[in-house]
Amino acid sequence: MSLRLKLTFLYSTVLALTMLIFGALVYYFMERNLNYEADSAVAGIAGEVIRSTKIVGSLRQVVLPDVDVFATPNTYIQVVDRSGTVAAQSNNLGGQIMPLSEETLRRAAGGSDFFETVMSGSQGLRIYNRPLVLEGQVIGVLQVGRILGPTEAALKRLRLLLLFGGGVILVLAGTAGWLLAGAALKPINRITETASAIQARDLSRRINYSGPGDEVGRLAGTLDNMLDRLQDAYHGLEKAEAAQRRFVSDASHELRTPLTTIRGNVELLRKMGDADPATRAEALADIAGEAERMSRLVSDLLVLARADSKLELKKEEINPVTLLTDAARTGSALSGEVDFQAGDFSALEGYKLVGDADYLKQIFLILIENAFKYTPAGGQVRLEAGTDGSFLEINVTDSGIGIAESDLPYIFERFYRADQARSGEGTGLGLAIAGWIATEHGGAISVASKVGEGSTFTVRLPIA
Repeated sequence: MSLRLKLTFLYSTVLALTMLIFGALVYYFMERNLNYEADSAVAGIAGEVIRSTKIVGSLRQVVLPDVDVFATPNTYIQVVDRSGTVAAQSNNLGGQIMPLSEETLRRAAGGSDFFETVMSGSQGLRIYNRPLVLEGQVIGVLQVGRILGPTEAALKRLRLLLLFGGGVILVLAGTAGWLLAGAALKPINRITETASAIQARDLSRRINYSGPGDEVGRLAGTLDNMLDRLQDAYHGLEKAEAAQRRFVSDASHELRTPLTTIRGNVELLRKMGDADPATRAEALADIAGEAERMSRLVSDLLVLARADSKLELKKEEINPVTLLTDAARTGSALSGEVDFQAGDFSALEGYKLVGDADYLKQIFLILIENAFKYTPAGGQVRLEAGTDGSFLEINVTDSGIGIAESDLPYIFERFYRADQARSGEGTGLGLAIAGWIATEHGGAISVASKVGEGSTFTVRLPIA
């Protein structure tokens, strides 16, 4: 059973029960009201008859009024003595006698009035019995009766109206409920269609609900937001997969090349033995260099693995002047044919950083080594630092080959290497490591570059 049919059925059931209870209450109170009016009418007529009764002479004869004055087409009057003999009756009885039982005479002899319902032929008759009392003795009974046909006819019409009208209302309400349920569930159908489309990997589909902000509207909005996040996550996964494939290609190349070199030199050493000391020394130097290169690659991968495991750095107060001076000293030893210059760091005296000194120094060395790597001989690399009072800014500027604008958004991603840098010795992990270290210290790293004019990397670190 569909949800729409369930809602319609539930709504119709509740409405039917409500109408049934309401109709029963209406019928009950209408029946009580009609019977009460009929009883009040016959009791009033009986009172008028009693008030018109007179006693004549010493024989204590009871002189009754003309009962036809009080009779109506549906109301009959009859007076009987204690033995049940009719003393007077209204002409509309046509000589017939209203039903009178021994039980009625016994109850009337008790001196109290009462109502009773009897059958006269095929129709009901409501009779009011009122004793006639003289000097404390019951001498007869006054009976005023009214046929129940009109009352029963009115109640029958009410029953038909309630049944027929209720049925019509129930059908109309059920149809309206079916239409309203369809309108209310229309966004759900759109959600289902969107989900089906997403199963076909069309993550761009959205519900785009434009109705009121009710429960369904909030659900549609929440699902749209969730789909946005899913699409972003999916695209992120696609990028990660692309980066992973790129890394596997780069890593396999980076590892295969030194391994090939090492294996070739080992084979050479095996064949020549100690016959040529100079060649032997050169082969051993190649083996040592390639082993060191592999060691750097493994070390970079280890740092990123620690980053993925949410490694908490051991932080303490650091003197930025000492940190930058050490980095500049190490950079000078690595500069080779590039002109390396370090700025004046005295303006940073009195300021402190909170962080891990080894990792912070690694950021600067990564940037300095990258600058050396992509700056041709005779070029210039400069390390400078300053502060704006809240952050320490360290700039590494080079006059190297620069970075293409299309590569700038991706250079801090893991395993990414610009096409013009892929022939170098790097692994594409250094800048990713630098970005992670800066973030862990509450800072950030950015770059400005133009192809052929060089690059400037800026590290911002919060001052303690």
